Amino acid sequence: MKNTLAERLTYIVEQSGLKQTAFAKSVGVTPNYISMIMHGKKDLISPTLAMLIQFLYGYSANWLLNGIGPMMDKKSYIKRINEKLENLTSEEIEKVDHYLEELYG
Repeated sequence: MKNTLAERLTYIVEQSGLKQTAFAKSVGVTPNYISMIMHGKKDLISPTLAMLIQFLYGYSANWLLNGIGPMMDKKSYIKRINEKLENLTSEEIEKVDHYLEELYG
């Protein structure tokens, strides 16, 4: 369970696969700001920043801000997955289709 804002944001940054600097740039803040949050030196962020992270990365703004509710915002997450699927090659699409068939029959 991610109990603090620092833990939740650290998780999001790690899962994004980006370095702190690139993540900060993607959400329009300084790397130092992200670092301060991740190290527990700042324990609040704006709802606007939380909504931007939800839009870009699919994590619920409510979960990020308060640690309650589902971690992923389903609508944002599905949009993000669809964007990734659009960039797949035909071979990759076949692999995903095969995986889903095995998973769900």
